[in-house]
Amino acid sequence: MKTPLLKELKKYREIFTNELFNNILSYWMKYGIEKERKGFYPAVDLYGTPVLSANKTSVLNARILWTFSAAAIFAGNKEYGAIADIAYNVVTEDFEDKDYGGYYMELSSDNRVVNDIKHTYAQAFVIYSLCKYYEYRKTDHVLKKIKDLYILLEEKTRDPQNPGYREAFTRNWELFAENRMADNNEPKSMNTHLHILEAWTAVYKIWKDPEVKSRLTALTEIFLDKIIRPDGHFGIFFDESFNEANDSKGICSFGHDIEGSWLLWEAAETLGDVKILKRMRPVVLKMADSIERVAVDKDGGLFLESTRYGSHVRTNKHWWPQAETLVGFMNAFQITGENKYWEIVKLSWDFINKYLIDHERGEWFTKVNRLGVPYLTEPPDDPSPYYRNDWKIDPWKCPYHNGRAMMEMISRINCIIKM
Repeated sequence: MKTPLLKELKKYREIFTNELFNNILSYWMKYGIEKERKGFYPAVDLYGTPVLSANKTSVLNARILWTFSAAAIFAGNKEYGAIADIAYNVVTEDFEDKDYGGYYMELSSDNRVVNDIKHTYAQAFVIYSLCKYYEYRKTDHVLKKIKDLYILLEEKTRDPQNPGYREAFTRNWELFAENRMADNNEPKSMNTHLHILEAWTAVYKIWKDPEVKSRLTALTEIFLDKIIRPDGHFGIFFDESFNEANDSKGICSFGHDIEGSWLLWEAAETLGDVKILKRMRPVVLKMADSIERVAVDKDGGLFLESTRYGSHVRTNKHWWPQAETLVGFMNAFQITGENKYWEIVKLSWDFINKYLIDHERGEWFTKVNRLGVPYLTEPPDDPSPYYRNDWKIDPWKCPYHNGRAMMEMISRINCIIKM
């Protein structure tokens, strides 16, 4: 390795380490934990004040569990581990449905069930977080919870007649017609399958069961054969047979594309199947190249999406796609060794550092415009999906995307330096 690159990698490793420990995790430890330390606030405004009227979600609490479990492993830090313990108790005691299995979507601020729909997306995040917690606390009890939930989800959510998984169910696991959590009410979605892939990858890392391997393999094939378009972008919404819906064909979700590029490679590496790796390599690189061509702005910020077959680009830059841009292009750099991908990583970080990080009050702004100006209220002509610009923490804005990105970047730099 050339000395200038080695110096750069070490420099950015220090930058990412500082961001992880001294901004992201420290913010959540200061503002996210309830005073009684029995749970987490459902929302916090821009000034650090809890919004107690907001509902608590299993998605947010599972992502907190994943983040602090990962951080406890990553740093060998018992304080992070104690927060992971709190999150584990919240997820498994407050959100778990003890009668029908699975996890509720929403609770009120005083822990009453207000939404008992079982979204497959949310269940996937719970099992993903439980797997990371098991890596930290290797107990038979946690492993049993993971296995039981995996078996339940395979039984209840996998389509028995067609490829893939269905979207949502009632509390007692009857198929729920109003199944999508986003724009189109289609039977299947890319987003749900991406996070099932992420979850089943985590399950297979800790439980080398042949059936888990088979299901994860089938998911990679669904992405390769059904979800990824020839141009390297994901399709978004699908019918029962996994044909893309007409209303979906003109949409590109850039954040999901770049996140998916590295999650698919991670799944292929975890499976260790040479044929899948050989098939996946050019696909994930095409995905990264497609994003670089149409979605990365000159300043390194990632646009949100395009609609109408690319004729309209939503140029606002949301927090989570910026985090995934770092990891996606770092992954492409590791696969190929091509310096152009590392240059995009640096440009992307420059944008994040200049515009997205709130250097005054901590954490990252939810959304900025193309020029990097934060939205502190919601623009009526360009609404965000779910999350709010006037909250730093909300049912969807979490430490998982940016916290995970920092840990991924540090780990990946360490791997390159050791080569």
